[in-house]
Amino acid sequence: MGIACAVAIVAMSFLALDAVVDVNSGAIAKRIEMARGSLADAAMSQHQLASAVQAWARRGHQKQLSAIE
Repeated sequence: MGIACAVAIVAMSFLALDAVVDVNSGAIAKRIEMARGSLADAAMSQHQLASAVQAWARRGHQKQLSAIE
């Protein structure tokens, strides 16, 4: 009887530990996806900013050429 009780306690402990690890791995996966999304958004914002700066620099350069002529 004592052995059966010990086996049951070990089995329940193992299942509880397994459930905690599954929950944590799901939370970690969610955080990784959020981080990927944030990095993608940051890269897109940087690209848009670089494009805007290039367009602004071209307009300024064209104005200078027009003023010289």
